[in-house]
Amino acid sequence: MRTRETQVTAKRHARVGANRIAYLDVGDGPPVLLLHGCPFSSFVWRNVIAELRGRFRCLAPDLLGLGDTETPRGADWRLPAQLDAVLGLLDHLGLERVTVVGHDQGGAIAQLMAAAHPGRISALVLADAEAYDNWPSADERPFVRATQIPLLGPLVLWTWSRRRVFRWALASGKAVHDRTALTDELVDGYTAANLSTRHRRAKTRRFLAAQLDPANQACTGTALDGLRRFTRPTLIMWGEHDVHFPPRWGERLHADIPGAVRFVVLPGTGHLLMEEQPGPFAAELTRFLTDLDDSAGEG
Repeated sequence: MRTRETQVTAKRHARVGANRIAYLDVGDGPPVLLLHGCPFSSFVWRNVIAELRGRFRCLAPDLLGLGDTETPRGADWRLPAQLDAVLGLLDHLGLERVTVVGHDQGGAIAQLMAAAHPGRISALVLADAEAYDNWPSADERPFVRATQIPLLGPLVLWTWSRRRVFRWALASGKAVHDRTALTDELVDGYTAANLSTRHRRAKTRRFLAAQLDPANQACTGTALDGLRRFTRPTLIMWGEHDVHFPPRWGERLHADIPGAVRFVVLPGTGHLLMEEQPGPFAAELTRFLTDLDDSAGEG
């Protein structure tokens, strides 16, 4: 059951290198870094943050190329650059170690972080993540390719900026299992972040082009050696009916990561599990982190 949709707070901004990173910083307690997917924004975490903010400090940046984050023209938005921006934001905030929660492409960034900078992660949560060679998914690929067609691509993105059309795109693209999750508030928030102006649509188009870049796609495979040495506590959480990345990918991650302690499948849920099941998502995350605290206290 979905909770009441909540607007959490205004975004802050941090200068990280040449980039101006937009991020949410809400709540008080141990820091939890929430990394969104493609082509979304920190908006996707609003309902989860509303559940967590009483116990955790929730940090949710907009990735390079998406939402309100701005970069110089031609800046690198591939996965290693995304990781550098995340690490730079943590340095800016004076945070040495955080819990990292990554969904979709945010999950890919989290894997790179776990592989190359395990000391920056106190606990890891991967949800319906890009991993191995599973991205972009077969269902997603036609939508991505349509945006890259000369002349037609910008028109496709402009068309998606219309509420009715984008709701159809999310539904036909199987972003959710339960289509009632595609409320006006959700659709409007997604379009405002990445489709509402010519500038945002141009950013989204270039971001999506990187989804088809073989060098970028190879990054998740390259991270595997380090990921297979990652021993920090890890929770794998997956939507039961995710057609893009079915639960077998979560099972594989659970088997490959030495620190993986739990694999949870949320029933009746598709790819955007934080939209369809924000309450259960937040409850599983809280239970995982609370159990770690209890174990540390006993030790």
